Amino acid sequence: MNKIRPLLMLFFGALLFFGCQKPWNEPEFKVDDWVPPAGTKPSQFWTIDNPTYSTSNVLWKHRNSDGTWKSLPDSLTDPRLPILRYLRAVVVSSDEGGNYYKSMVIQDPTGGVELELDMSGLYNTYPVGQKVVIVLNGLVVGDYNNLPQIGWIYNETQVGRISSLYFDKYIIKDGLPSLKNVPKPLRNNEIEFGGSQRDINKLVRLENVTFEKPAIGKPIAFNDIVPATEWIVDVPSINGVKKVTVRTSPYAKFRNTIIEDKEYNLTGILTIFGDNTYQLMIRTKDDIEVIESIVFDFSSNPVGEGKWSVQPASASTAWAFRTNSMAHIGNKTGSSHIDMDDWLISPMITCLDRANSYLHFEHQINVQNEQYGAYQVYYTTSEATTFNPNDWKELGAITVFPNTFDWSNNISLSKINANNFRIAFRYHSTDPDVETYLWNIKKVEIKK
Repeated sequence: MNKIRPLLMLFFGALLFFGCQKPWNEPEFKVDDWVPPAGTKPSQFWTIDNPTYSTSNVLWKHRNSDGTWKSLPDSLTDPRLPILRYLRAVVVSSDEGGNYYKSMVIQDPTGGVELELDMSGLYNTYPVGQKVVIVLNGLVVGDYNNLPQIGWIYNETQVGRISSLYFDKYIIKDGLPSLKNVPKPLRNNEIEFGGSQRDINKLVRLENVTFEKPAIGKPIAFNDIVPATEWIVDVPSINGVKKVTVRTSPYAKFRNTIIEDKEYNLTGILTIFGDNTYQLMIRTKDDIEVIESIVFDFSSNPVGEGKWSVQPASASTAWAFRTNSMAHIGNKTGSSHIDMDDWLISPMITCLDRANSYLHFEHQINVQNEQYGAYQVYYTTSEATTFNPNDWKELGAITVFPNTFDWSNNISLSKINANNFRIAFRYHSTDPDVETYLWNIKKVEIKK
C-alpha cells in the first residue's frame, strides 16, 4: 500500500502537467476581407439611397414623381441582366436586446435599409460593426409604411423574410466585425426631420431628450401591450423641439427600465411610420443613458451655512433673494452709478467627468447700453474659507442674455483641473458712467 501511494501521486502530477499543455496549435480565427470576383464592374455595385446619384444602381431609384416610395416592391432580378449586383454596408442594429425580431439594419454612406431575415439571434452571426456584402439578385426592395426593406417577395406585393438556409447566398461577411466600422451616430441637429426619409434606418443619438409626462414612472415597455409600447420624447434642436416615438417591444430585455423625470441620451435606429411619425428603436439597455445632473434651485433662499454665499457680504448692492430667484439690482444707487464687484458663490461641487460636462443656468438679464461685460461666471478649486478674488478664474463667456427667464448657453467645465470646485456668478461693473441692470438667476445645473 505504501508503494501504491507514491505511484498515484506521480500519475496525478503528470496528468495535471500534461493536461495544461495543448498538443496542437489553435487555428487563428479569421474572416477574409471580401474580394470581388474577377471581372466585376463598378456598375455592379449599388448604394442604398442617394437622390443625387445619376445612374440606375441605387436601390431606391424607383420613386413616384412626388418623391414618395412606390407601394409595391421593385424586383432586383432581371433575366436580361444575369450579372450579380452587390451592396456593401455595415450592420448597425442588434436583436440582442429583444427589440428587433428577425430583421437587421445595415447602413452605407448614402443611407440605411432593413433586411428581413427568418432567424432570431442574428447578433451572434452578424454583430454590430460586421461589414457585409449583400447579393441583390433575387431580392426585392419595398417598404412597410415608408420604412425601407429588402427581402424575398411575399404575397406578390410585400417584402418577406429570407430563409436562413439561403443566408450564405445573399449575405457575405466582409472581414471581422469591429466597432470602428460603425458610422458615427447622427445627433439632434444633424438629423433631417420634417417628413424627410433621408436618415431613416440610420444610427442616431438623440441627446438631452425628455420623456413626456405620461411616461414618467412607467416602464419603457409593458409586458401586455402588443406589438409595442410607444412613449414620446422631446428632442431639442436648433429648429425647435421635435417629437420622436420610442417604440419598444414587450419582449425587450430592458422593458422593465423605469422612465425617470430626467434628461436622457438615447441611441438607436431611426425609423418612420407613415408620412412623418419618427420612431426610435433602442437596441440594448446600453443605448439608454440617464443624464445625471447637479441642480441648484433658487425658488427658496439658497444662501446659508454650507450653502451659497455672497461676497462682499456687507455691500448694499449685494446679491439677494427675491421671491423665486437670486438677484442683483444693478450698479445704480440713488441717482448715481458706482463701480461694483459682487459675487454669488456656490458650495463645493464634486464632478468627476468635467471633460464631458457643462454648466448652464436659467436667468433673466435686462441688458441695455450693450453692456454685457458686467455679467460673468468664475470658478475656483481652492478650498480656502477666506474669500480671495485672486483664487478665481473665468470659466467661460455668457453669450445668451434673455430678457425673460430662459436658459443660458452651455459653458464647458473642461478647463477645471480638479474634481472639487466652486463656481461664482460675478456682477462686475467698472464704469460708473454707464448703467448696468438687473440680473436674476432662478436655477443652476451641471450636466453631462
